[in-house]
Amino acid sequence: MFQPEIRNLCPAFSRRPVSPVYALDCLVEVKECDVIIIGCGLSGMTAAYEMLKLDPNIKLCLLEAKDRIGGRTLTNEINIGGGQREKFDLGGQWVASSQPDILEMLEELNIKTYPQFINGTKIMQVGHGNVIRTYKSDIPSLGSYWGIIELQLFIWKAEKLAKEISIEDPYSWDKAQEYDAMTMETFVRNNARSQSVRDTIQAACRSVIGADLDRVSALFFLAYANSAGGVMKLLMATENGAQELRVKGGTQQISEILADRVGRENVQLNQPVSAIYQDHTEFVTVHTLTGKIFRARHVITSIPPNCVTRIQFSPPLSEDRKLLMDNMPVGHLTKFIITYDKTYWRENGFSGEIVSNGGGPLLTCSTGPISVVYDATTDKNVPALVGFIAGRPGVEWHRQTTEERRSSILACLSEFFGSSALQPTSFTEKVWADEEYNGGCPVCFGVPGVMFTFKALRRPHGRIHWCGTETSTHWAGYLSGAVQSGRRAACEVMKLNGKNVTQLEKLVSRKPSADVDPLYSFPSLLTPIVVFLAVVTAFFAVYFF
Repeated sequence: MFQPEIRNLCPAFSRRPVSPVYALDCLVEVKECDVIIIGCGLSGMTAAYEMLKLDPNIKLCLLEAKDRIGGRTLTNEINIGGGQREKFDLGGQWVASSQPDILEMLEELNIKTYPQFINGTKIMQVGHGNVIRTYKSDIPSLGSYWGIIELQLFIWKAEKLAKEISIEDPYSWDKAQEYDAMTMETFVRNNARSQSVRDTIQAACRSVIGADLDRVSALFFLAYANSAGGVMKLLMATENGAQELRVKGGTQQISEILADRVGRENVQLNQPVSAIYQDHTEFVTVHTLTGKIFRARHVITSIPPNCVTRIQFSPPLSEDRKLLMDNMPVGHLTKFIITYDKTYWRENGFSGEIVSNGGGPLLTCSTGPISVVYDATTDKNVPALVGFIAGRPGVEWHRQTTEERRSSILACLSEFFGSSALQPTSFTEKVWADEEYNGGCPVCFGVPGVMFTFKALRRPHGRIHWCGTETSTHWAGYLSGAVQSGRRAACEVMKLNGKNVTQLEKLVSRKPSADVDPLYSFPSLLTPIVVFLAVVTAFFAVYFF
């Protein structure tokens, strides 16, 4: 390994062809290191940490466009009234026991988890008339047995298809072209006639991806679900489900602790990358908007796909990767945290969980603001609710003022939980569309017609390697996916440098496991009549539709 140094670098010295960018090297000091990591979110910090574990002498330089570390994790101290403050996650916040990569990282960093509160009556507002219904079992209240049966049939079909699709290369599936030519909206309409079922799946898609069904490739959604081990794992807060566990002290601390272990002196904030150049030498040159120049043998890019398009590459990215990057928009999601002086919903027997189609029109928006709500009471017993305005409603409500969003959210919650909802001790929101160098949340997704390029997502571009939760093959889009992808990128680079990465490769190559028994299935409490109707419906669905 060569030692990092700063020196004036001229084209004549480096024997490179002179270009307008290279000519700048004569005027600017260039910092050299072994590996440059672009982006200091969880995936980039993981990559740096894993490389240092394999080679403590490696010289790293981490460049972050923002003024903070953490990417799409953001833990803020919120004034909860009475002179007290408490930490809440305004970005990614949940982990699960089916996510080994993030759990291993938490254990290594001595960070504890606690279960998401789910006990009590749940609320659904879906279907024609926007009727508010409650239920206590695992079976949602959709207004009719027919709706429940149809939802179950849809889930069975989606789970079956998802298992057949590889997240590494979805287009290797023999039905890939057919399902990439349709949106999830078409897929749902072809398999569910009940408006309640359609609304339920719409709310799920909005909260999981940040987009409506009519924007998402059906092939992408099914492959995305398979990376988690199944569709229902994305939606559940029970064991192995995506919303199973919360992190004590918040999730941003993971990246902060990793930054301490990597060395804060190796992290440079406020350094948005503008260009990356490779030539016939063994080096890669990285330019930032602040005018700084860095050189290294390898570069790991950990930023989201929608941000990659802002960077100039020479040589240019392959056509399939460019097409993919241009067609992986980021979801639109606003997250809100509301604190109270007591958990009034629990006192009234509610779990705090709401799934809603938004209800009827409100202000100038086509629906109300709420998509999904959960209990957000902390491990220190500070009462709170967390919710999301996502997808198309998120875009519409983004046009409203902060006070209009606040008052409308509280009014909607009062329809679900009563007048106590109107008396919070604090209201905090994070509009991720306004976050510079993210532009949205929670994930970048595939639109119809371009999934044939998806295999290029993880393919190195010369000496440039890729990570980020979208590139993960295990729980893509989640914190665990960020860790897994960072480990994979570290493997790629360190293997090229002759290091033994056998153990890390074993971790990276693990596959998600589907449950032996589906997370969502008819429990024994259903009457034989309903089971009979399910069988009859399945028969007609197979042979007549």
